[in-house]
Amino acid sequence: MAVLSDPSDEGYCFSMQTTPLPSRAAKHAITPASSAPPTMTHKDHAIDSLARALEQSLAPQACAHLALELLAHVPVEMLRHAVQELNQRLRWDFIDKLPLEISLRILQFLPATDIASNVLLVSKRWHAVASQPYLWRQLYRAQGWRFDRQRWELYCSFPRIADASQSLLLRSVSQMADAFSSASSGTLAPAVASLSKLQSLEREFCAGNALLDGGASQSAMDSLATATAAAMSLNAAARASPRLLHHSHVQGDSLGALRLLGIRLPGIGDRSPGLSNRMCGSPQRLAQQLCPLQLAPAQSRQKASSAGHRARRIQAVDWQDMYLQHHCLLENWRKGRCRVDRWEAAHSESIYSLQFGRDNWLYTGSRDNSVRIWHMSETGSQITPLATLQGHTGSVLTLQADESTLITGSSDATVCVWDLDSCTVRHRLQHDDAVLSLRFTDRWLVTASKDRMLHVWRRDQDYAHAFDLAGHAVAINAISLHGDVLVSASGDRTIKLWNLTTRTCVQTLDEHTRGVATLDFDGMYIVSGSSDRSIRIWNARSGKCERTIANAHSDLVRTVMFDRSMDVLVSGSYDETIKVWSFSTGCLLYKFRNVHTSRVFKLMFDRSRIVSCSHDRSVAVIDFAVNLPHARLLL
Repeated sequence: MAVLSDPSDEGYCFSMQTTPLPSRAAKHAITPASSAPPTMTHKDHAIDSLARALEQSLAPQACAHLALELLAHVPVEMLRHAVQELNQRLRWDFIDKLPLEISLRILQFLPATDIASNVLLVSKRWHAVASQPYLWRQLYRAQGWRFDRQRWELYCSFPRIADASQSLLLRSVSQMADAFSSASSGTLAPAVASLSKLQSLEREFCAGNALLDGGASQSAMDSLATATAAAMSLNAAARASPRLLHHSHVQGDSLGALRLLGIRLPGIGDRSPGLSNRMCGSPQRLAQQLCPLQLAPAQSRQKASSAGHRARRIQAVDWQDMYLQHHCLLENWRKGRCRVDRWEAAHSESIYSLQFGRDNWLYTGSRDNSVRIWHMSETGSQITPLATLQGHTGSVLTLQADESTLITGSSDATVCVWDLDSCTVRHRLQHDDAVLSLRFTDRWLVTASKDRMLHVWRRDQDYAHAFDLAGHAVAINAISLHGDVLVSASGDRTIKLWNLTTRTCVQTLDEHTRGVATLDFDGMYIVSGSSDRSIRIWNARSGKCERTIANAHSDLVRTVMFDRSMDVLVSGSYDETIKVWSFSTGCLLYKFRNVHTSRVFKLMFDRSRIVSCSHDRSVAVIDFAVNLPHARLLL
């Protein structure tokens, strides 16, 4: 048995031969296993001597010609026997003869589709070799594919919690937080009383009947939903009533069940100075801590469950299944196999901007002047509202968020920097006109406005104003930022590339015939959409337009996004459609007609879904992970 280790995965050794292989002798023995071979006669010696003499005196081609001439004079019955003998000599099974390691290296050069449809069907031995995890792991990595190993370990070591129970928990969190937001003028007794349910939940954990060692019982989930909602309410009310922190029900081990799951509620049970300032966790942040897929690692849970709990063993990755799921997912993209979920009236007015990520948090900005934070279920079939942020006096036209910060731009000419822990505005930045687009990195924040200016701010210096960039003749509709390279698109029909280090415009692209409404940039390529109804793909280094998709839509192209590793480009338009294109060829793969009933303003996608918003006030999810349980793990 050969044991290999991957240099990129230290400490992880695996056996290449995980399943017993069929016996070679039993399957491929040609001669009968009776007695010793017969003794050669004088006639046999004569034939052997003649063959050696011919081999030494004639060239190989002459020998072959002589053999054919001899066979031409052989009777048919004898010829049939000779062919059978030749077939036995010519048949050489390299899978059987070569070492397993070399056989696997050879199979890596075959397309995975051939392995699945042909190699696995040849024989039992071929099937055993072609099913080796090492082979499919190498094939998976050769495609440049990745998956979230941390989420996989949590997925395996922690039982799946039903989406219905998860949504119940999050909905309870949201409702209870709203109910106790004015706790300073009301009574806090219900919240304190609800916390007592944590102790019964903790006893159920210690009895081994809840999440760690078995399936998630409904009573455990209901108790967890109620108790965590109460804890959330307690947190929301902390600033108004700091005295609540010293209540006897909050002290001791009453939160042991949540600690057992690796959930830490900031400030609860902590009597240190300045506690009330740290107790202002946002619904988004606290609900994130309660998400089943983001619990503490298995090692931490194992330590916490020393009272008799045994952490589940991490399953080995089924690389063949992972490869096939990734392959099927990409085929779903190309053939339009998906499920569409749509939520009407997500806001009271048009929705202009959105962002979502792998953690399933969705942010939307609307004409109703608000930003809403949602949680999407793993299946994508449900979204739960968590918080509504009010800080602008105009439409929220653009936004971007990371783990702790949300930045929004509005038609009221302001930019708000939100702290997601407290859901408060920490900084308010100013333009002279509506802020149409913004992007930030760890170092920079760049905002673009209808006032034709690009303002650059230093995030690492408390959002101090650094400098301005001017060069566009009319409003700047969209920007994208990659490192120190900024790309801007304007209604003046141009796209400009800027170097933030030198503060200069290094290139201008001007092949669109009308204003440029949107763009996306990955550091090497730029994709732009325009009111001339075309989509253009540019090489950012050479400045050349490498491909033009003329008449990509029947109206203004309002939003685009692409991923070269998936060979996918997605566009949304005022013509109410969303289209999926091949990035490499520019061919249309699929067209979605009835996802929205009005103009599509913004869309984003990841490996498994497209999320879009529209003038019709709805949010839609196009989910390609139909019947693919591990699709959310794929990167």
